Amino acid sequence: MFAVSDPAAAGGRPSGRGGASRAPDGPDRSRPDPCGHGLSACEVAAFLSRARQLGHDTDRLLAGEVADSFVHLPTLEAVRGLVNVGVAERSARQAGFFHPAMAARSRIGQGVHDRCEAYVFADGVVGEADRERLAIHLPFPTRALSVLRRRVRCGEVWDLTVDPRLLGVDERDDVLNVVNVGELMIEPGGRVIVQGNLLVLGCRHLVSHGSLEDDYHVGIWPTAGSVDRRSGPINGRPGAHGADGVPGLPGTCPSGVPTMIGFALGQPVGDRLDGNAGTGGGNGQCGQDGRTGGATKTAEITVGRLTGTLTLLAIGGCGGQGGRGGDGGDGGDGGDAVPGFRTPSGPVPDGQPGRGGLGGDGGDGGRAGHGGISSNVFITVPDAAMARVYVRTAPGEGGEGGPGGSPGRAGREGTAGGADAACAAGSACAVGAVAKGNGGSAGRLGRTRPAPEVFVNGRPSTAGEPHT
Repeated sequence: MFAVSDPAAAGGRPSGRGGASRAPDGPDRSRPDPCGHGLSACEVAAFLSRARQLGHDTDRLLAGEVADSFVHLPTLEAVRGLVNVGVAERSARQAGFFHPAMAARSRIGQGVHDRCEAYVFADGVVGEADRERLAIHLPFPTRALSVLRRRVRCGEVWDLTVDPRLLGVDERDDVLNVVNVGELMIEPGGRVIVQGNLLVLGCRHLVSHGSLEDDYHVGIWPTAGSVDRRSGPINGRPGAHGADGVPGLPGTCPSGVPTMIGFALGQPVGDRLDGNAGTGGGNGQCGQDGRTGGATKTAEITVGRLTGTLTLLAIGGCGGQGGRGGDGGDGGDGGDAVPGFRTPSGPVPDGQPGRGGLGGDGGDGGRAGHGGISSNVFITVPDAAMARVYVRTAPGEGGEGGPGGSPGRAGREGTAGGADAACAAGSACAVGAVAKGNGGSAGRLGRTRPAPEVFVNGRPSTAGEPHT
């Protein structure tokens, strides 16, 4: 029996959906079906049999209610038992399961998940080492939903996604999302999507129409956020601006007494007439790296009868953008010099203007995140309906590296003391001797990862072409 557990007891939040609720479009026996389709007695019986397997109340489902429950499955065998296909389809899936993109990651941790999913969704074998490594995820968090009839209206998105935290697990963890629908009617412009759950969607009768080239009926999307080991937004934050330098103090006049023959000094002049140098600007901080794109998980869509067409979109998660490097701080301006003067002992030359501070370097741009990994998507329909199934896919594109920060401006040299000095007030003197900062380097581009592989009745799909 499909044992139901309380998600609150498992550490998650109660969903408020563990029983049954009224379906948005339950059966109304007072009106004929406007589509003229409906379910046969055999299709209703198959739907109810699946509902009983999921532990749902069939009387309430026939009354038009929705059953939505949370469970925890103790073993891989229990998870495998919820897949909708038989031996022949499993064998066909296994033949193409480990295509080159999947095989390339067999040595990393994701390879353990891939091999276990081949056992669950296809006809793979799981060794003891893989079972031991996967044991940390057991009992496996699972959502089960049953509804006899569901209409997805124009402009509506029926989002089947389940937040893992509802089942008391981390948002990076997998959740098995089992959906049992008797008749699913998707109007033009309506969509059914799932984001980042392991999906097992069984539908006895699917009715869908609409544009094949510009739209889709069912969308397999990546997780809403990255599943890497970091935290924070998927796009890297920009680096902080470098602090501006402090202006140099101006020169000062010494104390003394004016006389007929010049200024009688009360103390030595020294370098008091000189302006002080401005301090250099601080370097901008580097932009943060973008995170890896969300993961697109394994999905199974099984349709007993197809009226119209079915267009599926399966898309990889895009990597985050690298953060822009912070701009370098401006150098502090040099202090102004004091003009020279005459003394009874002879002339005192003009003070020297203070040098401007060096501009700060711009921070490097953050590295972009790589595209997210994608797993297989399986569609099973009657052989006669294969020509009415269309597939669209998109890879997990790498992000753009963050641009480097701009260099800080060099501080201006202070004003010279004399009226006939080479540097006029407010100009940048000795500009060749005081440098602005260096610009930051752009961040590395993210790597694009392959699109999900889609199989129709066990055969690899060619995106955008009908199946025969």
